[in-house]
Amino acid sequence: MSTALRIDRDVRPVPGGDTRRLLLRVARRAGRRLGFSKDELATLGLRLLGDGEMTELCRVHLGDAHVTDVLSFPAADDPGGAHAGDIAIDWAQVQRQAAQRGAQGWAQEGAQLLVHGLAHLAGHDHDTRADARRMLRAERAAATAAGLPRPRRPYGGEPWSR
Repeated sequence: MSTALRIDRDVRPVPGGDTRRLLLRVARRAGRRLGFSKDELATLGLRLLGDGEMTELCRVHLGDAHVTDVLSFPAADDPGGAHAGDIAIDWAQVQRQAAQRGAQGWAQEGAQLLVHGLAHLAGHDHDTRADARRMLRAERAAATAAGLPRPRRPYGGEPWSR
């Protein structure tokens, strides 16, 4: 069994095989660096979706209907402990951010967001400056393990980052 990659039908353009392989490789390598077992990563759910579905997920799970780039859903209490969780990435937002940030393309921006989502599943967060520094260190180590450039955060939107 391997990480499940689901691409919603409203995602345009549909990511090609190279992008899909990159995302799956990043999930495996970055996930291992963040402490997930092979069994946990084999059950990781990765979903690429559009703005409409991401807005609905934010409404249902965060109580606010808005677009964001990535959401992570930790595994519910799993008696066997062999599920890492699920990650949703808004592919339209990936395209917008890649253009804004000068990323080397959509695939690389999506891969960086996947690392960010995995870091959340591993228990990291960026609610405070100290937490954000720890999370960024973990993301940079995971990105390096996956063969990606170091992430360029700090995170925006937190009260302490304004």
